[in-house]
Amino acid sequence: MEEQTQPTRTPKPKKKKWRWLKWLLALIVIGLAAGGGYEYYQIHQTASKVFSNSAKVDKKLREGKPITIMTLGIDSGALGRKNWGAGNTDSIEVITVNPKKKTVRMTAISRDIPIKVKVDGGYTYVKLNAAYSLGGVKETKKQLEDLLGIKIDYYASVNMGVLEKVVNAVGGVTVNNSFAFTYEGHHFKKGRQHLNGSQALKYARMRYDDPRGDYGRQYRQQQILEAVINKFKQNGSISVANKLLKAAGDGVRTDLPVKAVATLYTKYSPALSNVKIDHLQGLSATIDGTSFQAVTPTEINRVSKAIRKSLGQKPIHVVNTETKLYNYAVQNGYDGVNNLEFTLPNGAQYNTVVSN
Repeated sequence: MEEQTQPTRTPKPKKKKWRWLKWLLALIVIGLAAGGGYEYYQIHQTASKVFSNSAKVDKKLREGKPITIMTLGIDSGALGRKNWGAGNTDSIEVITVNPKKKTVRMTAISRDIPIKVKVDGGYTYVKLNAAYSLGGVKETKKQLEDLLGIKIDYYASVNMGVLEKVVNAVGGVTVNNSFAFTYEGHHFKKGRQHLNGSQALKYARMRYDDPRGDYGRQYRQQQILEAVINKFKQNGSISVANKLLKAAGDGVRTDLPVKAVATLYTKYSPALSNVKIDHLQGLSATIDGTSFQAVTPTEINRVSKAIRKSLGQKPIHVVNTETKLYNYAVQNGYDGVNNLEFTLPNGAQYNTVVSN
């Protein structure tokens, strides 16, 4: 499919999806080890490249209350590109951490959900992944909060060059492959096998030879993340944490304050023992010849309820732009099975500015 980063008629190259990056950030951001003396100085210096230099550690962190982190995989890191302000998000995830319940919930959000964004001269309908190129972290956060009826406390973003380095930092990972396949010159046999960083990257990327398509790729990405987490839990020393941070140093950014590293470890890292994975399930849809993932109001409210419950919050009934768009499309014949044409209101077209 073709991607566009802003309202324009010029097509952009196809991007790859990297949902594993969000789950990886849960390990890096939450599972940091902190110690004293020179070792703490080392990890603090390394963390300074990843975390915000803000001196403020807010009340929520100090008291160990549940937090929500929006994690973004940014395609600016692919092929040597270094501009963090350019490109779309290749993957989007909402991570909630509840230290009281000792749980982490990771919810993958499809980057292909149609959204409405205010732009100069009016508004435009684009995919969720374009919110970053149109308005950066702020716009993406706004869209996710509205989509799910939640409050996001922090964000973390990562470029594409991190996985290989992180896997190598923990000494490689072991996965159990469900079927044999060859990808980018490497043959992955069926069954258990040890992968280095380069091999893990290839294992996570393959999609078209998987009978489960993108769902199969997501599963393999989860396998790698789980293996990295287990390696860290088994050898979770300050030294290992420092290696992970060094591996991610040039590819990860978060607004969590660097002075909160010790707090994150002491109050939040125990939650890694109970990780739950979910995703927002979409339906195939087409707008002006471009493929999207439409989400039913029922599914939006299911995920909203699950996330809010993980934070210890009461559910709310979510009514927003996305639920209204879905209902409008259904009224015009869309059913997600036989009729995939997703009609936009007021004669609007995909990626075209509509005047106010």
